[in-house]
Amino acid sequence: MTYVVDLDAFHGPLDLLLYLIDRNEIDIYDIPIANITEQYLTYLHATGDFDLDKLGDFLSMASYLLNLKSRMLLPVNDEELEEDMVDPREELVKKLIEYRRYKKAAEYLMSRQTEDFARIFYRTADEAVTENVEIAADLKALVRAYSKVINSIPEESIEPFQIPEGDANVESMMEEILERLNLYPGGLDFHEFFAGAKRRREVMALFLALLELIRLGQVAAVQESSFSEIKVYLRAGDDIC
Repeated sequence: MTYVVDLDAFHGPLDLLLYLIDRNEIDIYDIPIANITEQYLTYLHATGDFDLDKLGDFLSMASYLLNLKSRMLLPVNDEELEEDMVDPREELVKKLIEYRRYKKAAEYLMSRQTEDFARIFYRTADEAVTENVEIAADLKALVRAYSKVINSIPEESIEPFQIPEGDANVESMMEEILERLNLYPGGLDFHEFFAGAKRRREVMALFLALLELIRLGQVAAVQESSFSEIKVYLRAGDDIC
């Protein structure tokens, strides 16, 4: 019996790969590359009619997995060399863990776009810094602002799905954001956090860190009107002096 896979149901190749890993209850730190590559290719063969432009990213991941599979199959004779070798899957694992974290944060925020969700973002009257009436900045507004920032930065010239050296760390970004906000009680405009960013991955990590701080209730993101600049404030009681 044939079946057709709707790739539109997945938000890119990492989403499909993560789905296969979770469905098979695979340890993300010990991915059986040969098996997961076979399943991934099976899904692509069963896509039916699909936009070739969209399919390109999925095919790029397929090529990456095949390359990874071939590297895993290469024999290593020298025991010392084997001990020093970095697991070829390591970069993929890092990418998947980061994507899973981002996906969970996004799903959480999307589920809170109700009165309860608004309370995460909303600054109460006693927290207000100006006399202007401020409204909660919802996830759509944050994503619009994020897209504007990341689209202003050229894509890195690296191999598809390769993780660059010195990758940005979300936890350290969270600390950096809190430190900056502690120095500016009046808050900072959203785009100011990304002023020194030179790589898209750095922007992504900063945005994820900001979302996590909002989710934890440590910072608030507000607007004076629906399409005005988003301002980010440190919530009362979260000073880190």
